[in-house]
Amino acid sequence: MRTYRTPGIFFESNDAAPPLIGPLRTDVAGFVGIASRGPLHTPVKIESFTQFASVFGGPMPQAYLAYAVDGFFANGGVTCWVVRAADPSAAKSASLDIVDEHGLVLLTLTAGSPGTWGNNILARWMTRGNQIVSVTLHYPDGSEELIRNPLQQPRGDNDLQRAADSTPANRIAPLVKIESGFLPRNARPLSTHIGWLAGGADGLATLKPEHITGEEAPPGTRWGLAALEMVDEVSIVAIPDIMPKLRIVPEKVPPPPYDCRVLDQPDPPPAKDETPPEFPPSLETADLQEALVRHCEKLHYRIAILDPPDDLAPDRALATTIPFQTTRYAALYYPWIHVSDPLRLTGLVRAIPPSGAVAGIYARSDRLYGVHKPPANEIVQGAVNVKFVVDEIAHGDLNEAGVNVVRPFAGRGIRVYGARTTCSDTLWRYVNVRRLISMIEKAIDKGSQWTVFEPNGAPLRREMDRTIRSFLESLFRLGMLDGADSDAAYTVKCDDDTTPPEAQDVGRVICQVGVQPPAPAEFVVVVIGKTQNATEILKEGGSINA
Repeated sequence: MRTYRTPGIFFESNDAAPPLIGPLRTDVAGFVGIASRGPLHTPVKIESFTQFASVFGGPMPQAYLAYAVDGFFANGGVTCWVVRAADPSAAKSASLDIVDEHGLVLLTLTAGSPGTWGNNILARWMTRGNQIVSVTLHYPDGSEELIRNPLQQPRGDNDLQRAADSTPANRIAPLVKIESGFLPRNARPLSTHIGWLAGGADGLATLKPEHITGEEAPPGTRWGLAALEMVDEVSIVAIPDIMPKLRIVPEKVPPPPYDCRVLDQPDPPPAKDETPPEFPPSLETADLQEALVRHCEKLHYRIAILDPPDDLAPDRALATTIPFQTTRYAALYYPWIHVSDPLRLTGLVRAIPPSGAVAGIYARSDRLYGVHKPPANEIVQGAVNVKFVVDEIAHGDLNEAGVNVVRPFAGRGIRVYGARTTCSDTLWRYVNVRRLISMIEKAIDKGSQWTVFEPNGAPLRREMDRTIRSFLESLFRLGMLDGADSDAAYTVKCDDDTTPPEAQDVGRVICQVGVQPPAPAEFVVVVIGKTQNATEILKEGGSINA
């Protein structure tokens, strides 16, 4: 601080410099799909598969979402947002009324989220006199929860407290909500101290495309992809559950027989109604993929990872990118991959869409190298095989068509061997170019918000030129832009020529920015010639654009 010795009035300038522009995070994925439990049409931030299973449940025969999220984290992803899709009007939460001998409701147990998963929750309660002193909840995964003195809690006010006290930190809501009351209802008096929650429904049998796209949601509500629009940090989007699924139900393991010789063994649970699983109807995959692409085009800073149909041979997969050749925001990967299946639906493995694992590879490459690095020649962790093996000739045809091939290599594992978008424009041919430009655009957009309503003059244009140039220079020094020097790597022009007086009169400031992104060395050619004494490598490392 300055030291003042003479009395008087002193003025000090406290003009803060404009904020600097920096690279943004590009490794956050967004998934829309089907889950057994969890909030409907609400984006939930997930940072591990354990957290996903805690909120949305594990794998299920009606969905690929759990497998995709597992593949995302197995391949290096650290953060994703998940939206559970279902028909809100048909999805119901299971519940159980505990009544006294006169039929008055003492306690109502309600599953914390809709779904048939709640029908597998067993409740045991203990009484002392006419009071319920504790309720023990037995969940389908084998875990238990003990709630003491439930009737002493105010009706409906104990949910948040129980969520904080008795549920793990990675759950966003309690698995079962408890409401107390003495309201008469048409309920059959329960003479036992044990019962199943019932009445849950998944809302999948009436699932419609708009529940995934959100394009026809009622006013004031957001479904599916529309709900994911609210999360700004998502840059990779996939919806693997639009693919058809085999209607196979896993065999149920019978409970162990009741052993009457054990004195302290709890009473056996009563028989419960077995609700058959709901399978979604066949959806128009191409229409939903087009909706996903429109979602990315609308938001500008996202890329769609598309899955092909599972039954396409390599020669038939060539046409899968034709509907998407005009977009710059999509990449398609072929074929499906085989992963270990805990449900054992068709054996030890299950064929799933590759989009979840590919999203993880995107995230891993971004974190280790940067978004400018092509996410290709990377091992697909968790994949044990591919559904179709592609040879060199078929791979060349698919590569020319903009289909990225997942191939097994002897001694090198299963790898993503392509980094192309579906776009037919050669300027937007590669995934890393598209994603790098998107990151630069978004960073400049966010870092230049301070310029709005500033005086439109030469000082403002000079400051914009300085901050944008500084940002691009930092990218160049990180190796994210191509060129022998800064002048070849990027250009910035923001002056009176780009913003003439007629533009200033309508409140515009125009800044022209050009960058040179690095193109991948997709074809590395080694020319070998024979001399009199030995074979000599004449040239190597030359890159040829295809």
